[in-house]
Amino acid sequence: MKKMQSSIQRGTEYLCTKLGEVVTAIQQVAVVKGLPMWEVERRMGSGIRKRLIVSARSLLPLTPEPAMG
Repeated sequence: MKKMQSSIQRGTEYLCTKLGEVVTAIQQVAVVKGLPMWEVERRMGSGIRKRLIVSARSLLPLTPEPAMG
């Protein structure tokens, strides 16, 4: 499997637009139609964690990048 270079960092928290929840990036697991797919983990009530596979483009950083200009 060829890894695609993306700005997603392992162990970092992101807003998953697909779920509308904060998730933690675990690792890149595949490339589908040229898009890197990431395994992420979301925390549910009472400490339960669930892992999902999502596209890297559905992950947004929690801290916005400073605007250039």
